[in-house]
Amino acid sequence: MKIAASFAAAVALVQSASAHYIFQQLSVGSTKYPVFQYIRQNSNYNSPVTDLASNDLRCNVGASGANTQTVAVKAGESITFTLDTAVYHQGPISVYMSKAPSSAASYDGSGNWFKIKDWGPSFSGSSSSWPMYLSYTFNLPACIANGEYLLRIQSMGIHNPYPAGDPQFYISCAQISVSGGGSVTPGNQVKIPGFIKETDPGYTANIYSNFKSYTIPGPSVFSCNGAPGGDDGGSTNPPTTTLQTSARPSSSTQNPPTNTQPGNCASLWGQCGGSGYTGPKCCATGTCKATNDFYSQCVQ
Repeated sequence: MKIAASFAAAVALVQSASAHYIFQQLSVGSTKYPVFQYIRQNSNYNSPVTDLASNDLRCNVGASGANTQTVAVKAGESITFTLDTAVYHQGPISVYMSKAPSSAASYDGSGNWFKIKDWGPSFSGSSSSWPMYLSYTFNLPACIANGEYLLRIQSMGIHNPYPAGDPQFYISCAQISVSGGGSVTPGNQVKIPGFIKETDPGYTANIYSNFKSYTIPGPSVFSCNGAPGGDDGGSTNPPTTTLQTSARPSSSTQNPPTNTQPGNCASLWGQCGGSGYTGPKCCATGTCKATNDFYSQCVQ
């Protein structure tokens, strides 16, 4: 029985990984460092945060600096975040920074944050393409002050439209020590939580219905020259996903079959159905809820 239970747990973890993901590895320039050496390791595996009022929105559940090293970087240097698997859910990617009062390792992220990079969708006719990559590369601002920072990356999955479902935040924070910088204090600083509201258009967007434009939630992107930061490329491994958005598929035809074998079912928040989906079609925890013809998810 113990062997069977262990096997079932392992299967559940694998199934969860098929739908969820985590930013786990940092590169500075051309140097790639070990997994979680400079990124705070969370305690909720690869599950998302959904509560807009939670402090877990800062660096994820259980992520602290106690066992995380801080890497030395130069202002303006190229940084890459790499995931365990490519981003699976449609939605924007954003990068934020927050200057630590002293050390990054002891900082809880309760101070001010500013955004330095966005990746959003591109539109062509009735379809949209999202930047669903394995790695995301960008440059630190060259003008920011020297010191230690939390460097936060976030994927906000909006595949299960609000209010029927809540956007899912996949978050990681790296600890960096910046040198060679300037003296500019970034504007448009925000607190996390509090940087995104339930009424923000980018939070409530329905990507399956008349989806022709999109505003990424949060503050504007800080740029040293004062120009707005772009949401263009800068990522590696760019197999973008194209989603037809001319009309929202009806959810009435999506009735995921049940399965009486929990060991073969998707874990909580995992995908459990959808057109073309070949994975588990039942939930080990929660209920399989259809959002549309393309996506069903295990929810509580």
